[in-house]
Parts: sequence; structure tokens; C-alpha cells
Amino acid sequence: MTPSVLLRTLIIGALLWSSCAHANEQPLAPEVLAFLQQQQQPLPFAVDFEQQRTIQGLPRALLSSGTLTVAADKVVWHTKEPLDQRLVITATGIQPDGETAMRGSAVIAQLLLAVLQGDAEAIDKNFSVQLAADCLTLTPKLEQLQQFVQDIESCGNSSIERIQLIEQQGNRSSITFHYEAHNGVDTH
Repeated sequence: MTPSVLLRTLIIGALLWSSCAHANEQPLAPEVLAFLQQQQQPLPFAVDFEQQRTIQGLPRALLSSGTLTVAADKVVWHTKEPLDQRLVITATGIQPDGETAMRGSAVIAQLLLAVLQGDAEAIDKNFSVQLAADCLTLTPKLEQLQQFVQDIESCGNSSIERIQLIEQQGNRSSITFHYEAHNGVDTH
């Protein structure tokens, strides 16, 4: 799995885990705010994931698994299978496997961290939102996101259980989260 695929998936997951403590000129509907608050996890937290990525032209889906750790100042996306890879996101940028931050990644990283710190404006500014039953569908408003992402669907009751990312080229990523106990969340 390439760093860009991991990065997109991580940003989407973090956007969906954000709280909604701030209001803006056109606030999200009360039921959307309630849904997001219901799914919010106290920071820091860690969650195991399984990802199935379907790419046009490939006969089988690509499978990966690992741990997502979210803290107030950083996010760690740690893929353990089939390859051991880590992406660390801080306000200074996105660093694959502890290397130098990716060029141009600081803006994305700052947006991600702002969302994780409870800025509801980030969701409202960047996505059109639809809520149906236990799923929230986000459609990008910004042209930069529309180039890659068609829709993001987040489903779950008391926490996010599944995220599905549908890309413009027809590729799909489905990520299932498993909230098993992590003894002492390691944010390193």
C-alpha cells in the first residue's frame, strides 16, 4: 500500500472521528452533530482496522490490517499486514516511517489536526453531509478533494464501525474498525 493511499484513508478516518464543538455561519444539522458526537472517542485512543481495497483492473481486492492511533497532537496509521508501515501526522507534516515530512503535507496535516481537536467547521467547509439511519455520507465540496474522492460513508452506532471511500476512478476502500482494549495507548 502506497503512502498516498494510506494518507487519504487516514485523513478520511480522522475527519470522521472529529468532534463538533464549534459552530459556524451554516452549522451542520443537529442530527448530524449528534451522530458525530455519539461516535467521538476520547483522545488518545487506538483502534485495530482491516482494510479491503478494490482497484479497477485487479482481479482481487488488496487486504491490509493494523492499528490507528489518534492523539490531540498527532495521528499514527500503522499497517502491520501485509507490510509493516507507519505514517505519523503532526502539525509539521506527514512522515512515512519516521522519514522527513512529505513535501507539501503540512497544510493537510494541520487541517487534520484541527478537525481532530473538534473544529466542526472543517467538516462543514469541506463536505456536503447526508445522514441516513446509522450511516453518514460525506461528499467533497472542494475541487482538490473531488479529483480523488466521490463519496465517503461512515457507518456505526456508538462508534465508527466501517468507513467506505469511493474514489472517482471507481476504486473503493472499505475499512472495518475493531475496538478491542489497547493497554496504555502508545502514541509513538
